[in-house]
Amino acid sequence: MLDHLLSHHDLALVGLAGALCVLGNYVTVLIAGRVPAGARAGGWPLLIGLCGGTTAWSTHFIAMLAYRLYPPGGYDLELTVLSFVVGTALAGLGFEFARRAAHHVLGRASGGALVGMAVIALHYIGMAAMAMPGTLVYDASLVAVSVVLAIALGAGATTALGATRRLPGMIASGLLLSAMTLSMHFVAMHAFDIEAAVSGALPAHGVSRTLLAVAIGGAVAFILTIAVVGAALDVRLARRLRAEADRFRVLAEGAFEGLLVIADGRIVDSNTKARKLLALDDACSNLCPQLLERLIGDAVDTAEWGESDPVELTVRRADGLSFPVEVTRRRLPLPGCASGQLIAIRDVTARKLSEIRIAHLALHDPLTRLPNRRFFAELAERTIARCERAGERFAVMVIDLDNFKLVNDIHGHAAGDRVIAEVARRLAGALRTGDIVARFGGDEFALLLSACPQPAQATALAARIHRALAAPIVLEQGHAHPGASIGVAFFPHDGQDIEALLRRADTAMYKAKADGKATCRFFEAAMDAALLARKRLEERLRRAIECEQLTVAYQPIVDCVTRTPVACETLLRWHDEELGNVSPAEFIQVAEESGLVAALGEFVLRQACQDAAAWPLPLQVAVNVSALQFRRGDLLASVRAALAASGLPPARLELEITESVLIDNRDDVVRTLRGLKELGLRVAMDDFGTGFSSLSYLQSFQFDKLKIDRAFVADMAVDGKEASLVRAIVSMGRSLHMKVVAEGVETEEQAQMLRAFGCDQLQGYLLARPMPADAIAAYLAHHATHPPGLAAVG
Repeated sequence: MLDHLLSHHDLALVGLAGALCVLGNYVTVLIAGRVPAGARAGGWPLLIGLCGGTTAWSTHFIAMLAYRLYPPGGYDLELTVLSFVVGTALAGLGFEFARRAAHHVLGRASGGALVGMAVIALHYIGMAAMAMPGTLVYDASLVAVSVVLAIALGAGATTALGATRRLPGMIASGLLLSAMTLSMHFVAMHAFDIEAAVSGALPAHGVSRTLLAVAIGGAVAFILTIAVVGAALDVRLARRLRAEADRFRVLAEGAFEGLLVIADGRIVDSNTKARKLLALDDACSNLCPQLLERLIGDAVDTAEWGESDPVELTVRRADGLSFPVEVTRRRLPLPGCASGQLIAIRDVTARKLSEIRIAHLALHDPLTRLPNRRFFAELAERTIARCERAGERFAVMVIDLDNFKLVNDIHGHAAGDRVIAEVARRLAGALRTGDIVARFGGDEFALLLSACPQPAQATALAARIHRALAAPIVLEQGHAHPGASIGVAFFPHDGQDIEALLRRADTAMYKAKADGKATCRFFEAAMDAALLARKRLEERLRRAIECEQLTVAYQPIVDCVTRTPVACETLLRWHDEELGNVSPAEFIQVAEESGLVAALGEFVLRQACQDAAAWPLPLQVAVNVSALQFRRGDLLASVRAALAASGLPPARLELEITESVLIDNRDDVVRTLRGLKELGLRVAMDDFGTGFSSLSYLQSFQFDKLKIDRAFVADMAVDGKEASLVRAIVSMGRSLHMKVVAEGVETEEQAQMLRAFGCDQLQGYLLARPMPADAIAAYLAHHATHPPGLAAVG
């Protein structure tokens, strides 16, 4: 066959055909290799078919021009064009089939076989297009060899291109395609011979060799153009791929999770976070499956994970240390890999510690670190279950500190917290092994005496607790003496569940407070009656507020010299159809404990403004305001609404507050008071002298009036010290440009002493008793028609 090539061909043209074949096939492989395996077909099959088909067609016909045929003949136009169309179409289909089956070797090989068949069809159709003086005769064995070579080398070319599309595979594929085209052509050329025709004449029509050369030149130009464009696109695509790879690498390196890429059971890639997390070095890119299994965890079968379901497990680092992680697995299609996975590993050590802290906080008091009510109830339920099985008894104690509010009032809340913490420590030290102490909030504690069959044991423990709390607690300024009232209830006699036991121990504790504090009481059935009465009072009061069954009365305040009324204080009255007349001292305490005092204050404020607006004399009306109304933060809005609804001028409304209002959130209260003054209201400090920081409060806010508590006035006439104290208060108030009012004036002697001290105004039974709304109107009308100086009527 070599002799045939040398003797029958122009070697220069043969060399040109070979060079063009290699160049064109490389360009074809370059384009085919850059099309992603999973991308849509689009116009890629046509472009690849044109490039590959044109390369094979040009190679064939250049080689045909190199064949020395005498006499030279032409080519049939239709068959020449058909050879190009068939070769191009089959080549495009073959490459597309191989691309779609990129992950299957047999599929890639089948696509390459179709490419080989394209070259076979192109060659033999092109041979049939030759116009010559004779008939072509083929050697069947050599034809078969050419077919086998084309199919085998075509299959090898697309197989070498493979699913990875990497440069070595692309070079090998291009060489195999070139070998396929050239070997098939020259074996097929050696396989034919020409039997001379009788006439020896050439056909009169067809494509001349010159025209064929022009067509081949155009094809070569097309291939070169594709080569240049393909090279440029390849460079551009390579740059883009590198940029995307860098971007994804930055994203991977910036991820909070450790990322591992697993291919067929081996780690093929990882980010810095994963290597640091697992204590791996940079040489871990091909770890063995056993090490991977050890890192991920022996007890978890990763094949059973969901695609995105996180799994919590313990990972052992390469250095042997273990720590909790959250692992998420996702299947990852990797070229040339049967099983690819992306594994994200997040260190959850901090989260686990946080969960432990949160769980502890959910069950413990943050200040004392004792069990809270919820944890105490859980422990108590276990004790109940045990005692029910064993037929045993146990006791529950409720402890409430006596006069703890004074600690906060005098020393502040920080000191109060120190007292609570110290009390908790002392209580824990007084308990026996197995007993439990919990803090329920504020100054309330509860004890669970797990083995306490006899009251004597509870009594002994209560005595130890009182002794433990007897020693004063040293504070930054002074000392605290936290006595305690203790109530005890027994299981199962006093209750079958923890809520019942706590409720009855609480009832016993309130009985201890009522009996003088700093003592211990056991629950008795009669105590429930008092508790029920208190609840009944609260229910009736709530209903009375909702149905507006309460009324207001007014007690006049008079000028100390002329005894002329200058203001009236608003007092609340309640007559219940079941309970009768209920003392304010009784129901106001219940209102404060139950949170109803704010609603009461709203009612009194509205009613007082409405009544005062209709009085015949334009006197001021004084209304007491509770600490709860200040804490709610809507007092300004309530006052504005009451004034607007009644039409009462703001200057005629006076609000009375006690020193306790300023104890909590002092700055907020002062801001609210200043807002009230800006509205035009007057503000008085009620019960002055009974608190602990009166002078500092007077410095914080400029009050319009001081009201001396009735306790000082009552003993003033018989106790020189009390008289001196009242004189000092009056003097101080006048020096601060405040009106001074004395409450509880019941005798003329008291009134004369107060006048001598320089007191401005008086209030008490000597001057006038509290009156309902219609009576106060008549009282004021009487004073409106009589000159000053007449005695007030009671």
